[in-house]
Amino acid sequence: MKSLLFLGVLVFSACSTPAYLKFDHDVPGSAPKIFAKNLIAANNEYVGYCAFSPDGTELYYAITTKDWFPSHMIRITAKNLLKKDTLYLKDRNYEGEPFISRDGNTMFFTAVLPPKDGGKWHADIFKVHRTKMGWGKAERLDSTVNTLASEWHISLTNTNTVYFTSEREEGTNALHGDIYKAGISGNQFVNLTKLPAPINTIYNDSDPLIAPDESFLIFHSDRPGGYGNHDLYICFNNNGTWTAPVNMGAKINSAGWEMAPSLTPDGKYLLYTYRKEMITSEPSKIYWVSTKILKEYRNEEKASGAY
Repeated sequence: MKSLLFLGVLVFSACSTPAYLKFDHDVPGSAPKIFAKNLIAANNEYVGYCAFSPDGTELYYAITTKDWFPSHMIRITAKNLLKKDTLYLKDRNYEGEPFISRDGNTMFFTAVLPPKDGGKWHADIFKVHRTKMGWGKAERLDSTVNTLASEWHISLTNTNTVYFTSEREEGTNALHGDIYKAGISGNQFVNLTKLPAPINTIYNDSDPLIAPDESFLIFHSDRPGGYGNHDLYICFNNNGTWTAPVNMGAKINSAGWEMAPSLTPDGKYLLYTYRKEMITSEPSKIYWVSTKILKEYRNEEKASGAY
């Protein structure tokens, strides 16, 4: 069986301090805390969907509104925490959900572009490559990933397998995503696969966070039996077979939306976004918690006989 976590694989030496702690040094334990409370949460902005560069020196996150539109991406560097750069990589209306490749040279993101010729609004996934002058020209991912429906929130393994959400199949309501994966071969995406049930359901299953070693998957879902509108779930890779998703419980989930899971570069902390409702007057926040708690969910799976 694959190791549960890559903790210990991507570690810093005992004598060094991770660069990402420049953004918030008040690290959490097994109880979630608001991330960067005095930096990005201080202005009561609607924040979420964050990602670090692999070296931890850059933080990217989205700022949206009470109506969830428009959305812009912000970059802060560890060298200058007071300077917040707004990125316009493809469009000035809606960009967000950043994910940076393991080598730091490619950033994936979601953009919603104005429809042409009376078509429907929908989201696509784009990528940009790092250049000497910054991020280059945005490129839409190919038709294996993007369709005329909406695709969003990509996550990438160490072996270049991408996990993402697509609305290409209809579900129970207008907002219905399923989680897919595909390989990367050169500049193309290949071997598209829809993840099996019970990861995907007739409900909205989206925002995949795949562990770099593909040992676990965290995503959000509005399936029945949760604590709120959308909860975070986790499942584990057991010799190539995914275990049944486990709700991450009241410690993580609330009566609102929990979504947008991501990791610090060393895998020590899980970050996610809390939003009270889809349309809300309460600013959303990013929380973080030690990934040591993930062992609790593996133990639940073992106790249930899933292993």
